[in-house]
Amino acid sequence: MHPIRLADLQAMTLKDREAAIAQLAAEAIAPTNGQAVGTAARIKEFERTYEMTSDALVARLNAGEIQETAAIAEWLFWLKVRGGIGDEQTRA
Repeated sequence: MHPIRLADLQAMTLKDREAAIAQLAAEAIAPTNGQAVGTAARIKEFERTYEMTSDALVARLNAGEIQETAAIAEWLFWLKVRGGIGDEQTRA
């Protein structure tokens, strides 16, 4: 896995930031490095902890039923890395 610090992302231009995130996402789904398995396991851990699917999370956020916390933001991050959501789905 290619580590990216949040501070480094914030210091990048939008174009460089998008490229770095795209690279991270590509690495995460690449079967050769096993990160896809780790990403899926992390998402499943959130789903077990919060007792809802990722789709239910996004729907409830969009409906204003729950508020985004640091943990939920991390869950959304892993969903985006996996390619399961886009910004337009998580921001009403």
